[in-house]
This record gives sequence, C-alpha cells and structure tokens, in this order.
Amino acid sequence: MRRLLREPLLHFLLLGAGLFALYGWVNPNGFDNERRIVVDGGRVAQLSAHFQRTWNRAPTAAELAALVDNFVVEEIFYREALALGLDSGDDVVRRRLRQKMEFLTTDAVALYEPAEDELQAFLAEHPERFRREARYTFEQLYFSPDAPGAVRERAGQARRQLLAGDVAAGDPSLLPANMQGAAASQVDRSFGQGFAAQLEALTLGQWSEPIGSGLGLHLVRLDTREPAYLPPLAEVRATVEREWREAKNAEVKAELIAQLKREYEIVIEPDAAGVSS
Repeated sequence: MRRLLREPLLHFLLLGAGLFALYGWVNPNGFDNERRIVVDGGRVAQLSAHFQRTWNRAPTAAELAALVDNFVVEEIFYREALALGLDSGDDVVRRRLRQKMEFLTTDAVALYEPAEDELQAFLAEHPERFRREARYTFEQLYFSPDAPGAVRERAGQARRQLLAGDVAAGDPSLLPANMQGAAASQVDRSFGQGFAAQLEALTLGQWSEPIGSGLGLHLVRLDTREPAYLPPLAEVRATVEREWREAKNAEVKAELIAQLKREYEIVIEPDAAGVSS
C-alpha cells in the first residue's frame, strides 16, 4: 500500500478524479439542466479579468453589467440547445466538449510538483532529447567541380601552398568561409548532411586533406571542437520538466480514458466491420 501511495501515476489519477468532482461542485450547471442560473462573484471576476486582458483596462459598471447579461443569455441558449438535443451528432461540439474534459486531466499534472529524482530519471531515460550538439570553429576553402581544371588537383595544390605558409584561394561561392562555435546541425545545413561528422577526424590547427560535400571539395582548418554531451539536470531543468509534464499528461490521459471506458458498456455492432474500441 505504501508503495502504491508513492506511485506518481496514482497521484495524478487521484488528482484527476478530484478535479472532475471539483468541477461538478463549482460548476453544477455543467452537469444538469435545471432552470436556475447562478452568477457568483467568481464568475463576475472571471468576466472582468477576460475583459481586462482584451482591452488593457477594467470594465466600467455598465460594461460589466453587459458582460454578465451576455453570459446569462449564452448560458440560456446553451441549456436550451442541450435540451433540444442540438449537440447530438455535431462533431464540432463533441470535439470541443472532449477538449474541455481533457483539460481537466492536464490540470492534474499541473498541480503535481515532480521530485528531483523523477526529473533525473526522465533525463537519463531520454538523453537524445537533451543532448547538446558538438560545436566547431573552422575555416574552409571551397573547390567547385564545375570550375576549370581537375577539382582534386586544384584543391591539393592549394593545400600545399597553405602548408608552405603561402596564401591560397578557393572558388567563389555563397558558402561561409568560416564558422564560429557552430552546432553540428548548423554545419550540416550549410555544407550538407554528414559534413560535421567528417570534422571529427581532423587534426586541430592544420589544413586538412580535401574532404567532400554534396557541393564539391573543401580544405578545412579546424580551430576548436567541443564534443557533444548530456548536460546535468541543473542546466536543463526547465526543459526537462516541461517535457516530463507533456509525457505525464499523455500517460494520465490514457489511463483516465481506460478507467472511464471500464465504466461503460461499449457495443460495436456487427455491421461496424474493422472497428474496435
């Protein structure tokens, strides 16, 4: 029993069930169609706050009265529409009501504060989401296969000049001549997929042998190389917690749906071929 009480998913489910019950208590009109509309102080404050967010000022007394009257009319039409069954068969209404119910399940996760060990475990289980890319600082000369002369011979000649301390030039292009602390993905976007991986084998501070890209050949002098790494939780806590909540939202939603399904008798008619619940 103690182990169950420490299980986070159980906490979420209890919170979700509590929120369903709380919603029914503070919004009794959401669960029945009695002919009594109550506009309390909380509702008035909500209407006023929404007006203020929209217009950047508080409503006047007349405007607030109009907001309340509009709410009452909207509630009346809503109830009368339900009484007439106008929501039946309306996919837009069904989807909207489903969304509102699902918001209650996400509230359960929002109310829960994860422990450090939960976030640390999530980070360890999903390192690919949080790993920092390798970064490179380098200079490059580009040699086009479309320029006159054999491209590899021209690149080789330029490298010999550079190693001798002379000045050498590549072919004109729109490629960056150098990149400073560029992430591997940024390098690949500029020079083509797989170019960053070739930088891993280069010796720092030396002009490389010609290396290829989808565009041609390059001489590269790699100045710095920062390896990829998985940052500690303290460095990425906000991101880890956000993704942890998203994952838990999905988990809790699936479990609550499963629980609710168990409370219904679901009949799939024989003519609904290929359909399962």
